[in-house]
Amino acid sequence: MSGTIPSGGPVTGADRIAFLDVLRGFAVMAIFIVNIKAMAMPFAYYSNPTLWASELDQHIALLQKFLVEDKWRTTFTALYGAGLLMISERLIARDDKRRILLKRNLWLIVFGAFHLILIWVGDILFIYGVTGLLAMFFVRMRLWLLVVLGFVMLVLGTAWMGIFAAGPAFDDDLYNKLAPMFWEPTPETLKAEIDAMQGSIADQIAFRAKEAVGFIGFYFLFGGMWLVSLALMVLGMAGFKGGLYRGRWPLRLTLPLAVVALSAAWALDWVQIGALRASGYDFRVFSLNTWMAMSDGYIGAFGYACLISALVSLGLKFGAVAAVGRMAFTNYIACSLIGTTIAGGHAGGLYGEVSLAFLMVVAIAAFIAMLVWSPLWLRAFHFGPLEWLWRSLVYGKAQPFVRRGAAL
Repeated sequence: MSGTIPSGGPVTGADRIAFLDVLRGFAVMAIFIVNIKAMAMPFAYYSNPTLWASELDQHIALLQKFLVEDKWRTTFTALYGAGLLMISERLIARDDKRRILLKRNLWLIVFGAFHLILIWVGDILFIYGVTGLLAMFFVRMRLWLLVVLGFVMLVLGTAWMGIFAAGPAFDDDLYNKLAPMFWEPTPETLKAEIDAMQGSIADQIAFRAKEAVGFIGFYFLFGGMWLVSLALMVLGMAGFKGGLYRGRWPLRLTLPLAVVALSAAWALDWVQIGALRASGYDFRVFSLNTWMAMSDGYIGAFGYACLISALVSLGLKFGAVAAVGRMAFTNYIACSLIGTTIAGGHAGGLYGEVSLAFLMVVAIAAFIAMLVWSPLWLRAFHFGPLEWLWRSLVYGKAQPFVRRGAAL
């Protein structure tokens, strides 16, 4: 880290913590692997692997369950909390009295709302902005208090969401209402969603707006997702303050922790898959196991953080991945545009008609593009384009953008 702290603007270049950027880069790419399913196919295909037509696609979906699902989204959420704490520490150190964290979250809510309605209904930026307003109150707490409060909220939030999600297993009316949307789509449900997403931009926006209201009200607020998100942000602050997200834990600690945590997470995945197979992939069983899916996400996220830390300690270089992470906002939106452009009726029009294998080829191509273009971009510019816009809005003035001496 640089020994100097910039004044009147956001941190750049040497003042960033590279390990945070590496984790962020991996998270952005991993999240796209699973998000692209819901961008290009009805949402039930996201959760139910048996809906995919080919055996290859079903195997890919199961592999995603073990390696990616819940784990990297958890990491991304925790890293947002770590970022808030990092910014807060630097604001305090330079005696900056402006309400930068507040403006940062409020502008993220605005960006998230546009993304949610205009591009993809699975947006997380809006959620992070709203939850970040609460997380701001934790940035000055001591490490032990962050850990205690974070774990308490995580247990309560997981129980809340688990009980909420288990409703279809005990209420037939709720089962009949939710199963077609999340697990066993009827021909009518499929047709309505496919027609909307293969329609005009206006058709897509109308469909997303309706879905967004239901998601925010039903899942985020009443379903307890806000509490889990807040808990993960607080624990992300603890991970930053405690050194994990600074890359300061030694190899002798991170390597065994990675092995134990990832083994435990994958064991929980195996239990869930076994229970679903034994039930013939019953939506009721899936609903009852929500708490377990969330738990393997928490444990897996911790395991991956320890694994990446261990690999860095062993000398592996992740410079291109760190560049992807430094442009996480831009790359996250770019991934959404790629997925929805392929699928939407205004462009590719393939919504509801693609294989998971095809989507993985698209995702891998997107990863290669991000790993190439992100370092090249950052050689010429201080920030990604959306990062620059966000920072300029937060600080109320245009930030330096082009690197001095860069050849354009």
